[in-house]
Amino acid sequence: MYEFTFLTPDRGAGFIKRLEGLGLEVRVAEDPIAEEATTISIPDDTDEDLLDQIEEWYEEETQAAEAELFASGEADAEVSAGVWVQLGDGRSTFAEVSPSMMSRMLSVLSADELGDFVSRIADAVENPDATPICRRVRSDES
Repeated sequence: MYEFTFLTPDRGAGFIKRLEGLGLEVRVAEDPIAEEATTISIPDDTDEDLLDQIEEWYEEETQAAEAELFASGEADAEVSAGVWVQLGDGRSTFAEVSPSMMSRMLSVLSADELGDFVSRIADAVENPDATPICRRVRSDES
């Protein structure tokens, strides 16, 4: 499943309507720990071109919601940013990252590349491998 997280009062309502308008199976879940967070999931077999469009919509929605919060005075001076990390046991957790660092990372990596990078780190933490790096067999060239 592809996941999109909203930390806004509307919980991504406009985004959900757009996804449902495409006929996609949409799952909505509130985070049990961070009650203000809503995760919206769509199938991982979604067409790549369509996924690119959906990611653009996500950016538009989050930026518009953020601008509205700042305009209304309801937002803190510091914008929250981070990465959702999927754990091997099925749980996920939000790793907070400073907005400026996130912006720099996303200026050189796509969201998919960043997600892959984070997944590899999570896997390495959950499944340590003491094999020297020069003796490891690479599973891919990414």
